[in-house]
Amino acid sequence: MIRLHFILLFLLSAASIPEIFRDYRVMQEGYAAFEKHAYPVAEAKFLEILRLKPRGGDSASAAFNLGCTWYMQGKYPQASSLFTRWPQESDLKLKSMFNQGNTLAMTAIASGDKNRKLQLFHSSLDLFKSVLIQDPNDGDAKINYEIIRRSIQELEQPPPPSSGAGGGSGARGQSGIKGDVADRLLQKAQEDESSLMRQLPGQGKTEAGGKNDKDW
Repeated sequence: MIRLHFILLFLLSAASIPEIFRDYRVMQEGYAAFEKHAYPVAEAKFLEILRLKPRGGDSASAAFNLGCTWYMQGKYPQASSLFTRWPQESDLKLKSMFNQGNTLAMTAIASGDKNRKLQLFHSSLDLFKSVLIQDPNDGDAKINYEIIRRSIQELEQPPPPSSGAGGGSGARGQSGIKGDVADRLLQKAQEDESSLMRQLPGQGKTEAGGKNDKDW
């Protein structure tokens, strides 16, 4: 399903048959590398597409996929710079917003400053909220929204009163955020790249969260 979409993009946008096959070949090499977890190789291929075709629908898809390869390598600022370039296509725009929400959440987890962490989590929450407003049946966005919302609540809770020298619960907020949220929010994406990439318009969504119990 992915490859057919790119074939159509190239047929519409490439100026010649040699360019069609050149661009298609490079894009497929990028996909193959991504599926093998060879993210630096995939990064190079998607960058090559952007050099060859800096404008057009295929370049928007290549930029989106490049952002995914940066994300999988932990290059969150670089990934964020691409996911915030909302494409005109509404479906790809929602996918970019979803991935930007994940990127901001990971940046928050890595931050050692509580205020900065909260700011990033709130921005992430707003993005998942925007996705859900436009697509209330997006099960992945519902799950991530709830995880981030609970993480914010945990951070905003006042510390419990000290119960003596042990004070074992004092570090719970920080460790809970880093361990629980990172694992629950992004382990699925690490294990199943298609969940992160959500590559192209027309791909099926998860059936999770058929009911829409909104709190946004």
